[in-house]
Formats: sequence, structure tokens, C-alpha cells
Amino acid sequence: MPVAAQTDSRYSYITFDSVDISLEETKATVTVDYSIDSGVQILVMFLGNQDLKNKIERAMNFKGATVKTADQNRAVLEVESASYDYGDKSYWFPFHTFLVTIPKVTIQTPQTTREMFMVQEMNEGIGYFAKIQPQQEK
Repeated sequence: MPVAAQTDSRYSYITFDSVDISLEETKATVTVDYSIDSGVQILVMFLGNQDLKNKIERAMNFKGATVKTADQNRAVLEVESASYDYGDKSYWFPFHTFLVTIPKVTIQTPQTTREMFMVQEMNEGIGYFAKIQPQQEK
């Protein structure tokens, strides 16, 4: 069941500041900076961060994402199949919709870095090539 996206940067008790997406082949590493309500900080410290992880994963809205780390102000997610592989070392990261508006989104490919502001939907995809590995000298 689809969930309507929020028009601000807040999702439950989390206020999102920025998202950095680093693309390498089909994999994306998504670093999320945020703040959580002060009353909830104590609960996260004592009861654990599973609810926080679930909410971050949901708000980021990447299919197949795994939250690797999450603390009081930053989380790192991995998405194994974030991009399409065209089989010739070229890749396509498709459009994406967050469930909140992110004040700053940075997308880094091996060739370029793009910054966008106040993003809820990334309407255009990004094409890129695999990182070229230097050849070893003999």
C-alpha cells in the first residue's frame, strides 16, 4: 500500500537534514544526517534504535535497503540493487521518491557530484560508468 509523502523534512520524531548517495556500480551507500526529538533521544539510548532504523529506512524509501548503522544523528544504508546494470560498465540510477522533503541531497558517481535542494522526488535518473581501475605495472 503506497504511503503519501510528507511535504516537510520531518518524519515522526526525526527531522532530516541531508542525504548523501554514493553510487558504485549497482550499489548505493546512503548516508543520512538528521536530528531526533530530545525526549526520544533518551528512549533510543536505553531501549535501542530498532524503531529509529525502521523509520529511517521507511522515510528513505529505497527498495531492498539495509540499515548498516544508526545513531542519534546519522545513519548509513546500503542498497545493493539501486542502479540498473547495462552490462557494459554503464549504469542507470532511476528517479527516486523520498517520503519526506530532504533539504539537501548529494549524489556522487565515479564521474560527477550533483547537489539538489528541498528534494522529495528526484524526477530524473542519472547515468554513469563504473570506476576505472588503474592497471598494475609489471
